[in-house]
Amino acid sequence: MAERKFCCFKGRGEISLVDYLARLARTAGFIPVGNAPSFVLNATETTENIKDYTSPGGGTACAFREIDAVTVALQLRCHSPRNWSIATGGSGDDVEVATAAVASEEHVIWPGTVEPLDHLADDTVAIVVKSADGLTTYDVGADYEITPAGSIKLVEGTTIPAPTVAQGKGQPNITVSYTRREQRLIQLYSQPPKPVALHFDGYNVAESPVQPIHFDLYKVVFGPAASVNVIGDNLAQLELTGTVERDATRPMGTLSNPFSQYGTLKI
Repeated sequence: MAERKFCCFKGRGEISLVDYLARLARTAGFIPVGNAPSFVLNATETTENIKDYTSPGGGTACAFREIDAVTVALQLRCHSPRNWSIATGGSGDDVEVATAAVASEEHVIWPGTVEPLDHLADDTVAIVVKSADGLTTYDVGADYEITPAGSIKLVEGTTIPAPTVAQGKGQPNITVSYTRREQRLIQLYSQPPKPVALHFDGYNVAESPVQPIHFDLYKVVFGPAASVNVIGDNLAQLELTGTVERDATRPMGTLSNPFSQYGTLKI
């Protein structure tokens, strides 16, 4: 077999994540995060240099170096519900809200305002807006508009009366009936970060022929994205940073034959 000569490296492939505890219990498998243009490891360390006091020229007699932390920077281009949940510390992304008819959903809408519905509406089914008592049906176009995202917006000259206020609280002045479409409801910033296992299944495309590689980090804790550009001139990306933690469930090995509790690279 010809000797492999390792030279340059350029990674391409698929990154997958799974809940760390579920991975230990083998109750869940790795789920790809989609297109990830950047996956970077960063290490920080403590260094202590001992000056050489025996030499007229000074210098360093010895040095001590110790890793403080290893962090992961991960860019995600795929804005799946799961990725949104990871980036915003959210929950509920794994539950599909089924389509259903919604009848007489009460709302308080003021002149010149936009009122979102409780759910995303199926735009193939008519939305019906009535008075709070259900006796009057209002006309779309003459009394209100439906925004592209399915909210209710009053128009100038509407016959929908302004709501009354009782005990400091606006009282419903319309009811809305519509069909809720299938959707995911992600509760933003609702839970602390959970550790995940990370697997990179890819290639070193700088070698000829292209060589397969596996890169595993056993336990990573991602914090919420520092910023998420919901509106911008360019396509949004989710910027995640996390800390690689020691997986105490794995054997430590010995000095002569060490086993990593952090991760492995198969190349």
